Amino acid sequence: MSNSIMTGATATSAARHDKTSATGFFQVVIADWLNFQLLVGFLAIVAVAVGSHLFASPYELQIIVMTVIFAIMGVGWGIAGGLAGQLLMGYTTFFGIGAYTNGILLTHYGISPWINLVLGGVFAGVAAMLFARISLRFGLKDDYFGLFTVALSQVFMVIFYNWDLAGKAVGISISVRDYDFLQMSFPNKVGYLYVSLGLLAVVLLISYFVQRSRFGYYLAAVREGPDAASALGVNVTKMKILAISLSSGIAGSCGALFSMFTTYIDPAKVFGLAQNFEFLLGPVLGGRLSLIGGMLGASILRPIKDVLRAYLGGGSDALYLVLYGLVLIVAILVLPNGIMGWLKPKHARLFGKGRD
Repeated sequence: MSNSIMTGATATSAARHDKTSATGFFQVVIADWLNFQLLVGFLAIVAVAVGSHLFASPYELQIIVMTVIFAIMGVGWGIAGGLAGQLLMGYTTFFGIGAYTNGILLTHYGISPWINLVLGGVFAGVAAMLFARISLRFGLKDDYFGLFTVALSQVFMVIFYNWDLAGKAVGISISVRDYDFLQMSFPNKVGYLYVSLGLLAVVLLISYFVQRSRFGYYLAAVREGPDAASALGVNVTKMKILAISLSSGIAGSCGALFSMFTTYIDPAKVFGLAQNFEFLLGPVLGGRLSLIGGMLGASILRPIKDVLRAYLGGGSDALYLVLYGLVLIVAILVLPNGIMGWLKPKHARLFGKGRD
């Protein structure tokens, strides 16, 4: 009899423990806004990886990979442009540096794209650190800093148009014929899907841990009030430079991947202002202060662009620009914090108070 009672008590205790564990998981993962976004982001990555491999045609695969590339750029820009509040408007500068890093090192020196993926990020990050120091040294901030970065992209375009090693206006072509993992050569493009999704997962984790860290709280303080942050002992200039360098390093790695996927780059293609502002529209629409806003915005805007071009031909360019203009107007007037900013209070009401 006593054994039966003890067994029943043990079972009840185990059931309560399981319920408590489930509740704890819910509170830690689902109810927390940042954790919830990370979970949604990784579920989306898995869904795209499986669904694209099974069902996507080559044309659809092309669109999906480009969308992921734009998502990487959006999430990366969100660190400096969102969390730190820096108008890094010429973001394509560092994307182009990474693209040409891979193009030059691979075609002229035979260095593996896997290595160039890292080197592209390093070179772009170091360049951003240098230019950020120069601009902040001369007191450029807000709109002036943004215009400086835009001008910088055009300066780099002219430099690469006249640089023999970079192919001048002809650009650089990368040969991708046979499967070669060490050279990141995937003729059927499926390999680039997995590489791009892997890079997106890494960038999501980087952004997540930045936001969870003391560094992230310093950046938020700088964004909300640099004078107040400085009065509390935060080195505002250092925080800005680190955020800009980190975002730019991500852009450089993404540019290296882009050059392998497209197999051709030229100055206008990687430093052009049209693509530059496309990179920024994703986080603006999705929510630049959120973790996955850049992903969400890119997943909406980039496929629309490609579908319009496919079905409307040459006339799609004008319609595409009109559409993007309307999106910007709606995003600024109706959703100043983006779609994720609109969803955040709804998440808080459903699951409990979240956090950035």
